[in-house]
Amino acid sequence: MPEPTRHRPPIGQALALLTAAWLLAGCSGDPAAKTGFHDINQHRFFINSLGMQFVQLPGSDAWVSVWETRVSDYAAFAHATTNDWQSAWFQDTDRHPAVNIQWDDAQAFCAWLSRRERANGLLVANEGYRLPTSSEWTFALGQAESTDSGNFGQQHDSDSFARTSPVGSFPGNALGLHDLRGNVWEWCTAWPNEEGVGRILRGGSWRDETRELLSDRELIVTPKVSTEDYGFRCILILKRPAKP
Repeated sequence: MPEPTRHRPPIGQALALLTAAWLLAGCSGDPAAKTGFHDINQHRFFINSLGMQFVQLPGSDAWVSVWETRVSDYAAFAHATTNDWQSAWFQDTDRHPAVNIQWDDAQAFCAWLSRRERANGLLVANEGYRLPTSSEWTFALGQAESTDSGNFGQQHDSDSFARTSPVGSFPGNALGLHDLRGNVWEWCTAWPNEEGVGRILRGGSWRDETRELLSDRELIVTPKVSTEDYGFRCILILKRPAKP
């Protein structure tokens, strides 16, 4: 007799369930015990030494963080580098996206995390972290989502969060990525010869009350600006095969 067909949830739903389990556990214990590749619903993802989760952009060696860089992630960097950064006054858990971060500091976080994980053997010399390019971010966004799929300005009446929301509070897209359109604007980069004085921010934020929430939007601002609705997510470059 043929084997009964088993229902498999879409990758976004499956990763959301995994995310929920991880967050409910409070990211307690030694996150390094869970590092490396993991398979779920016939898809592969990567967990790093901070418990950040990454999924592969199809056809690329770039893996994008499932959520924005969290308070807990950036606090580890700030402590290790004597950076005087502190989370926003209204953020009551370390699961919120890190804000009040300049473009240079987001770059510095990626460089620090690359060095840390090469030193502990999780990454090899030609692997590491960086900010997404504008085109990578747009590709990760994928199809348009409804205005109830993210954290926007209160005038929209689309969510119950007055300011930032914990990462993963809203459904992910087809790749399992959360908060691309809302919560906080995200620092990106162009390739070096395309950079000018300004830097690129993509997405939207908890302050955003524009009617164009579902369009592919960007801001061009000075890299020295930091506000309570500017954050970032990381790209991880892995040169090893995604499958063993």
